Amino acid sequence: MVALKDFQVIGKELSNDQAYGKVTGRLRYCGDMQAPGMLYMKLKHSTVTHGILRSIDTAAAQALPGVRAVYTWENTPAKCYDRGRVGPWEKVPNQEPLFSRQVRFIGERVAAVVADSEEIAEQACRLIQVEYDPLPFVISVDEAEQESAPRIHPDGNVYPAEPVERGDFSAIQGALCHTSQSHISRMTHLCMETQSCRACYDASEGMLTIWTGCQSVFGVRSTVAELLDLPYAKVRVIKAPMGGSFGVRQETLLEPLTAYAALDLQAEVRLVYTREEQIVNTMMKHSVDAQVESRVQPDGTILGLSLSCRLDAGAYLTVSRDYASTMGEKINKVYRIPNLHFDGRAVCTNTPINGSFRSWGSCEVALCLENHWNMVARDLGMDPIDFRLKNVHEPFEDELVHHISVGNAHFRDCLLRGREAFRWEERKAECREQNRTQRRYRYGVGVALASHTSSFFPYRVDVASTTAKLQEDGSLILHVSVHDHGCGTIMALKKIASEVTQLPLEQILLQEADTRDCLYDHGCYASRTVYSLGTSVETCCEKLMGILKTRAAAALSCTETILRYEKGFFFQETDKSVRISLPQVYEHSIRVLGQDVFCSVTTNAQANPGVPAAHFTHVQVDTYTGFTRVLDCLSVHDVGRAINPDLCRGQVGSGIQQGMGMALCEEIKISPKTGQALITNFKNYEVANAVDMPDYQVIFLEEPEPDAPFGAKSIGEVVLVPVAPAIVAAVNDALGTQLHHLPLTPAVILEALEAQRS
Repeated sequence: MVALKDFQVIGKELSNDQAYGKVTGRLRYCGDMQAPGMLYMKLKHSTVTHGILRSIDTAAAQALPGVRAVYTWENTPAKCYDRGRVGPWEKVPNQEPLFSRQVRFIGERVAAVVADSEEIAEQACRLIQVEYDPLPFVISVDEAEQESAPRIHPDGNVYPAEPVERGDFSAIQGALCHTSQSHISRMTHLCMETQSCRACYDASEGMLTIWTGCQSVFGVRSTVAELLDLPYAKVRVIKAPMGGSFGVRQETLLEPLTAYAALDLQAEVRLVYTREEQIVNTMMKHSVDAQVESRVQPDGTILGLSLSCRLDAGAYLTVSRDYASTMGEKINKVYRIPNLHFDGRAVCTNTPINGSFRSWGSCEVALCLENHWNMVARDLGMDPIDFRLKNVHEPFEDELVHHISVGNAHFRDCLLRGREAFRWEERKAECREQNRTQRRYRYGVGVALASHTSSFFPYRVDVASTTAKLQEDGSLILHVSVHDHGCGTIMALKKIASEVTQLPLEQILLQEADTRDCLYDHGCYASRTVYSLGTSVETCCEKLMGILKTRAAAALSCTETILRYEKGFFFQETDKSVRISLPQVYEHSIRVLGQDVFCSVTTNAQANPGVPAAHFTHVQVDTYTGFTRVLDCLSVHDVGRAINPDLCRGQVGSGIQQGMGMALCEEIKISPKTGQALITNFKNYEVANAVDMPDYQVIFLEEPEPDAPFGAKSIGEVVLVPVAPAIVAAVNDALGTQLHHLPLTPAVILEALEAQRS
């Protein structure tokens, strides 16, 4: 194992590549981009829950000076696409056209105006007159599942997920049975930057170029090219800087319509969402209802688990069925459970669309299971940490669902290090004493343990490709399809390249994904960037150095075996004065050998190491107001190796803040009568603000993962996963309750206390 001190840049406190541009305001997000003759698009939205457009009058809008085009279902392709598709080979429902004559939720787009300015486009949208023939609708999943429910789509409302059966849960005998139910409400992703897209059609070349802050340029290209019947080679998608995603930019949202307008008008068009559109017209986090049943021996050994879940997909299915299936694939990431049952389904309702969200099912699974295990431990009279220690996977143990190793995953060490650093036993005693002597405030501690993925394996073939090109002066250009969410993944990959080549970071250029310059990649989600793309970068740079060594030996007329390399120079081991620089190697390669200096590699992940995360929380609950305050927390993460430790700590902080919101306050309320989103701005959306954040401590366990780039695993999504269940556990510990309905707002707390008293 290489000691951290032996690295040049890995593990060092070096900043995000985009930091200077962000703090100076010089970084240009897609919504900042301007170009001569650029046109601007604005949208008009449905005002009915479910209906058929009887008529749409655009005459006044089209007559407004400065309006270039008005688009509706009448003059755009009826061809349907799926916003969640990445590759053309995926089987998807294809339920959405650019505009549908049948609108399925309040806020669905019914028209678009392209004009010389955003102000003109907005004014024109207000002039469009729409008449609807209402249709019956369903708001709740309970209604939508009924046989007599109105059909939102021709194939119905209910879409079963892929079930999981391992062992025989129903045959377990002689064990204690425990059951629990959970509800998780809708959330918005809360990105600081709203969604935007810029598209330009160059008629002279027949080339359509799209700039977008997305998570898969090849996914966007696939969807747009097939929708518009263009060759893939004539659609170029460039990843623009991104002001946060948390999953909302994984799906193809604005790009099809913006691209269609650019192609139709043979012009450059930009569409930027308002905050209301960002909340209502992208997608939200699913609301989830789940039932958990377990079989546990009296000594705490888990024998079996059954999880049933139901997701509200909203008006279109998109990724919801796969999202539910993913929950089933992740139920065995943490604990040794010999018998498993999972069934799930996604249900369409006449409400705004739900879709991808940070951790893709891991946080939902953790909320359902971790609170269930806390309840089981309480019933057994066991400490919740001791209960977990009895059942966690050990390093390199196989998980049951996919029969693959969890890798060098240290669940046990996360719990033990956290218990000591958090002063678990002392705090439990302190809480008991405070609760005995005080009337108004109640105190509790909670713990949750979780994991997530580091690659697609074995769900799909995880392909990652890199091209490295040495330049005449010895600097390096790398092409790899990376999508930085604003969290420093470009810097992480540059550090990997720098460590292999021993070149300074400032001599390495690595830009974001571009379908013209990069080889194929699925996209940056599943927390695969550092593990999968990092492996590709490391392998490619090692191959390039091998090529350079061969050509350096040719230039020096010696064998490769006696050559050594250090910081831009090859030299003979026996005589260091016999040396050649990288620029000289390049010159010899071009002028003498007649060969350029580059290489490309494609790697496939053959493992998916777990990323254990234990979160400990101390809370105070005001029994008079129902308000919960997080006093202190500790996160312990097994990251393998922290490439960017300062940014890893920032990720943990973001996960704590987002998890606090999930547990205590964040919720998009939906009208039970109309399905309309009742919260469409930050003014009314309750979040955990900076003043609500507790002091928090972070411990990174750095036990390098075999076959990972310098031992590094994922960190970006798992930071969220255990936070909310740990907070819920602490609240239940403080109050002696078994609350599982999120968020735990003051009203929920007060209602539980009233029920407890009566």
